[in-house]
Amino acid sequence: MMLKLIRKRTNLALLMLAFVISSFTALQAQKTVIGTVLDETGTPLPGASVIVKGTSNGTSTDFDGKFTLNVNENATTLQISFIGYVTKEVAISENISVTLMPDASVLDEVVVVGYGTQKKSDLVSAVAKTDLAKAVATPTSDVTEMLRGRISGLKVDVGSGSLRPGGTSEIIFRGQGSIEGNVSGIYVVDGVVRDGGIEDISPDDIASIEFLKDASAQAIYGSRAANGVVLVTTKRGKKDKVSITYHGYVASKTIERNFDVYNGQEFAQYKREAVRSANVDDEYSDDASVFSAVELENIANNRFVNWEDELLRNGFVNSHSLGISGGTDFTSVYGSLSYFKEDGLIPTSSYTRKNLRLNVDQKISDKFSVTFDIGILNDDTERAANVNVITTSPLGSAYNADGSIAEFPSGEEGSATNPLWNLREQDHDEKGNDFVVTIMPKYQISDNLQYQLKASMTRKNSERGQYLSSLSSGGESDRGIARIDNQLREAFLVENILTYDKEINDNNNFNITLVQAIDENKYSRTFTQGTGFPNESLGYNGITNAIGLITTERDKTKVRTASFMGRARYNLLDKYLFTVTYRADGASVNAKDFKWTYNPAAAFAWKLHNESFLENVDAIQELKLRVSYGSLANALKSPYTSLFTAEGQNYVFDDDTASGYAPSVVLPNLNLKHETITTFNVGLDFSIFKRFLTGSFEYYDSRTKDLLLRRGVPPITGYDYTYFNAGELQNKGMELSLTANLFNKKDFKWSVSTNWSNNKNKIIDLYKDGVGDPILEDDRYNYFVGQPIGVIRTYQFDGIWQEGEDVANAPQANPESTNPQTSLRAGDIRVSDVDNDGKITEDDRVFIDTNPDWFGSLSTNISYKGFDLLVDFYAVEGATKVNPFISEYNNGGSLRGILNGVKVPYYTPENPSTTYPRANADAAPTYIGALAVKDASYIRLRTISLGYTMPESWTSKVNMDQIRFYVTGTNLFTQTDYLGYSPEVNIRDTFSNADTGYPDATSFTFGVKVKL
Repeated sequence: MMLKLIRKRTNLALLMLAFVISSFTALQAQKTVIGTVLDETGTPLPGASVIVKGTSNGTSTDFDGKFTLNVNENATTLQISFIGYVTKEVAISENISVTLMPDASVLDEVVVVGYGTQKKSDLVSAVAKTDLAKAVATPTSDVTEMLRGRISGLKVDVGSGSLRPGGTSEIIFRGQGSIEGNVSGIYVVDGVVRDGGIEDISPDDIASIEFLKDASAQAIYGSRAANGVVLVTTKRGKKDKVSITYHGYVASKTIERNFDVYNGQEFAQYKREAVRSANVDDEYSDDASVFSAVELENIANNRFVNWEDELLRNGFVNSHSLGISGGTDFTSVYGSLSYFKEDGLIPTSSYTRKNLRLNVDQKISDKFSVTFDIGILNDDTERAANVNVITTSPLGSAYNADGSIAEFPSGEEGSATNPLWNLREQDHDEKGNDFVVTIMPKYQISDNLQYQLKASMTRKNSERGQYLSSLSSGGESDRGIARIDNQLREAFLVENILTYDKEINDNNNFNITLVQAIDENKYSRTFTQGTGFPNESLGYNGITNAIGLITTERDKTKVRTASFMGRARYNLLDKYLFTVTYRADGASVNAKDFKWTYNPAAAFAWKLHNESFLENVDAIQELKLRVSYGSLANALKSPYTSLFTAEGQNYVFDDDTASGYAPSVVLPNLNLKHETITTFNVGLDFSIFKRFLTGSFEYYDSRTKDLLLRRGVPPITGYDYTYFNAGELQNKGMELSLTANLFNKKDFKWSVSTNWSNNKNKIIDLYKDGVGDPILEDDRYNYFVGQPIGVIRTYQFDGIWQEGEDVANAPQANPESTNPQTSLRAGDIRVSDVDNDGKITEDDRVFIDTNPDWFGSLSTNISYKGFDLLVDFYAVEGATKVNPFISEYNNGGSLRGILNGVKVPYYTPENPSTTYPRANADAAPTYIGALAVKDASYIRLRTISLGYTMPESWTSKVNMDQIRFYVTGTNLFTQTDYLGYSPEVNIRDTFSNADTGYPDATSFTFGVKVKL
């Protein structure tokens, strides 16, 4: 026993001795390194990262740029880095002094500016580059939607139906620059102006996206560029080993809404109240006279239909993209295949897209090279039928007792048709094929002179087929309706580009670009509709079997443009930068005497940070002032606007149908010309505090003169209205973009970015009447001097009339009012007597601006070792719109108890409301439109994306360059007072055949990116 105890104590002593020896050895194996990190001017750099190469052992410099670090005796090299400076490796010694030099790539980043590139530091005009990593974090088939919140001044208009699978958005840049003319920006893909969108571009094929924001930047593209230019550059092959990339993801989508509809019992009571309100004695009617037998049975058994559950589903997205890149000294190639499939929230809505891209760069000799690009798109869209998600009464039965779909949920013939029935009996498909090919030979005439030919052809064709069977509510009376809509767009472009680039010496550089271009855009459409089908099994493919009325429409247009452009750029002393641009466009779309438009612009930039008085200011790394001024023509939106045109019109003569023509409803104006948009822009680019904070500020004032307007003409002329040029419109605003690099350590990086924009839009002038007096308003077309475009002019909602108030003497009850309410009572809407004249007339209407006060985004990026996190917010403040869910019958907003709708606290004598009026089965509440004007401001948690990139030590074992997994949530939270599926777009008008809206969605995405 004693022997065992001695052995244990001996072993413990030996263990303790070994620990002491090892600790002493470890202590001896460590050494302390002291050092200082300075910038290029000798100023200390606080917060610089100091790390032992190949390890995680590191520290940061203090306020004086000093550091102390214990390192292993065997360590040989330190890596020292700082934001905006080139990382430096130095040998370890006891006392180190390191000078870091600025990273030229930060300011010398190449930016696409159209007809060439420029270093970011030499930009004279307002050009913004998109943070592509943030843009592609939002999974969507619509490249434009990816850009929301990424560029200050850019507003993405989801419009009507653009949230549906395969839908597209539209960009409105720096406000709406025209009333009746063109307001859309243009897309330029790899130097080629696109007509009709960029649906053929896969997000995984994009290398960069830039925006030309001011007139100086836009003038190079002339009359089509006045509303903004989006430059998209696709990926190209590089001289390197063959690289293969794969990006795949799946996403699940669920409905996003912030409202409730009336459930069964609530809707039953709502309907009772509506009928009661219409009764003379204000008493409830017997339920038997209010509800059908089926509805009474369902009410008694508490058995109701949740139509949202019946008609909506979870959406699903499945996307795969494969890219191959490689090259030699003479040939480089980038090719990709991508597949995208989305099943929408509404059944029968889906979108499938297949893309092929091939970009080839071929060097033939030292002076001659050529690029060849081809893009092919094949897509298939299934559009949702008219489903009444919100408005269908929950009191009926969706299915019959045998499980089949009930045609009339209420059980009464001729009542509202079951939306499930229509969903089954309607079909609406669209198929498209896009083909874009571009060839660009380039010849280096001399060291400074280069010639390039650019030739491109685009061909887009689509076929839309729709069938409403004889059993559907829309096709019943016609015994089936079939529609075929074929469209073809063709575009041709040829440009001759001559570029002279000369560096005289270190202090003088200039560049001249000359362009001669011709292009042609052709559009044709054939629409055929047939009715009456004895055999409906073929759907719209059986349109030739129609025995009823058959109609055919044919449209064809062609627009040709010839252009000449010159641009000169001059850099003096790397301090003073000048750009002058002039482009002339001759377009067939213009009137006879106004064929040519002219687009001059000039810009100046001053690099203040290179001046002697700022050279020693350590806090400033870049400070550049920019000023530009230019006047661009805004091309006419549609061809033949100035010409006499006729439309086919059949008529009956002597009991026979004859073919004839009738003038169009538009009285032609042979003197119609383009609008002119003149823009003054001041910008400031800055990088301060050792590039801790970078950003830009812009102020602009844009005036549109010779506005394209409409004016009514006397009916006796046989025309409805005419177009003419008159008046002036102003857009002015400010834009701010900021990025703060809070931390930049080896294993931990954190940055915050924001952009903010505001725009004020105002009509300054209209036109004069026959005696020369100025016209200040045009109610017919909603033109008002001093007011913005799209302003709402309506009566001002002032609450709900209550019991005990003097309704008999209210201005609304005055017989002299425009719409006197002689039976005004408690529960009705009250509007303001703005001019206090004791009556409600049109003079009491007020103007309400629909445009937001500002909009912007706030995002943060955090990375820790292999993990990365993106959190992105988007906000719109001060926007106003009319909510159809509150005012329109078809959207259940008329409070008549006929259709279901958004649940609101409507007035009843027992529960008087101060916000919503009393329901009435006979008619919608008077002035319901004033009540429906609502604040559409919102803040949205748009994106949270968490990713993990496997360490190189792992990927190298499987011969891969990168493996990254990520999870992304989109539209996770929206704070808004606006009742609807989205504060930006309303769900479709339930009784319309048009695609007028689609519910927004919350989505969760899981993806993987692999690079070999």
